[in-house]
Amino acid sequence: MKTLSFIFVLLCTPQFAFAALKIGVWKENITPTLSERSTSCMGGYGLPLTNPRCGITDAHDYLSLRALFMANNDTQFSLIVFDTTGVGDALINDIRQRVSMLTNKVDVDNLIIAATHTHAGLDYQGIWGGIGSEYRSRIIDIAARAVIQAQSTAQGVKIFAAQTHVPASNRRGWGIVDDSVTTLFFDNRKTDQPIATLVNLSAHPTILDGNNIQYSSDYIDSLRTNIERERGGMVIFVNGILGDAQFSTTERTIEKANEIGKLVANTILESEKAKQRVMGTLNVSTMTFTHPVSNTAILQLQQSGALDINLDDKNQISVDLKYVKIGRYTSLLTFPGEALSRLGLPIKYKMRGKYHLFIGLANASYGYFIPSDEFGQIPGRNTEERFSMDKYAGDEIKRIIDSSIK
Repeated sequence: MKTLSFIFVLLCTPQFAFAALKIGVWKENITPTLSERSTSCMGGYGLPLTNPRCGITDAHDYLSLRALFMANNDTQFSLIVFDTTGVGDALINDIRQRVSMLTNKVDVDNLIIAATHTHAGLDYQGIWGGIGSEYRSRIIDIAARAVIQAQSTAQGVKIFAAQTHVPASNRRGWGIVDDSVTTLFFDNRKTDQPIATLVNLSAHPTILDGNNIQYSSDYIDSLRTNIERERGGMVIFVNGILGDAQFSTTERTIEKANEIGKLVANTILESEKAKQRVMGTLNVSTMTFTHPVSNTAILQLQQSGALDINLDDKNQISVDLKYVKIGRYTSLLTFPGEALSRLGLPIKYKMRGKYHLFIGLANASYGYFIPSDEFGQIPGRNTEERFSMDKYAGDEIKRIIDSSIK
């Protein structure tokens, strides 16, 4: 009898109990209408305000917004992911305000708004021409209602995790890159039917180059479609330590993007065979990163109204990072830009447990975060440096994260 009582106590403690989590998901088509396309521009290539790809009329696959709502006891974590290069500060703030106006059931403090970083989506930051006011108003409303719909459909789930690897490479020439894929599988607790699959990997969605004139989520479209077709439920893709990570190819076509997406999807589906049950409760903590912007080009763009970032009177940005733990073996970190491998991987190695999700371009799109000892040290390449807010931003954000998650 004593043995049975001891086992019962163990099963009821957080580290041994299955995660008593509820999740809900929602998806919306955010491809601009014909009238919206005439006043909106595609983002991702060229220096700011150069290589404009505006008034694009054709779409290969529809751009989407995908929302995930997670709740455990009194703790929530919500995620909205846009098919876009990055999301500006004012737009993020307006979405949060809209959610607060519509409901008090979603904790907006723990609401994360992120971008897949496709370079064949619209420019939500203003760097390459921006989006029209009609379209902007519509996606604010769509985003707010999507996370509310996700919350309203939340149901009990079983959670599983798996990890695998894909052939990513470092475009700055380093022999280090995050080629891992961490996937969370959410199944209905009672029926075992798939509800959602959360995929986290590091690679620029830039198979389609700057000559492309079709809206697309790049390889992500094929990745999501193939997993949904095989497994069911909704796939939510979040990019990771992507600053210098890519799939190397000389073929910059839709066909190649589809091929790579299918390859990654099959690799993820194969990894599911070795999935492990996620056990424990949901915990969310917050870190605040504040840092000055010293890049004069970024300051000029912001001052001219072309770039959507919020600066204080000291030309500083400030953003919250979220560190999420599910039990002992699964953790998730949000990051406000594109971390380079030599910065992001040491952070990821310190995260709790076996399964780590590093979500880049989350809650802000502040360009590249580069270790200071790498800044300006790659002969013939300075793309990342030109789009970095400050030489020491990477060092400082790593210091804050390290001290918080140690």
